[in-house]
Amino acid sequence: MAKIAELLPEQTKAFFNFQKEVFKDGAVDKKTKELIAVAVAHAIQCAYCIESHAGKARAAGWEDKAIAEAVGVAASVRAGAVLTHAQHAFPES
Repeated sequence: MAKIAELLPEQTKAFFNFQKEVFKDGAVDKKTKELIAVAVAHAIQCAYCIESHAGKARAAGWEDKAIAEAVGVAASVRAGAVLTHAQHAFPES
């Protein structure tokens, strides 16, 4: 990330500001958002994201069993790209 931040400082700053806002407590608390992030990181196969969010999930209080279950959920729903399957989440208009 250091090289990207050096080459694209404004974009990197914008990304981290976005991430900071997304992970704030809201209708879904920050702790749960980290568990979701672990599952998504596995679904998109991002090794850096897996390590980062698994560590943050543990720091937020999630135990390994919960993290493993979240990964299992991600595995069960990864039938294809998330966005190409988004239409299945919405009723016919």
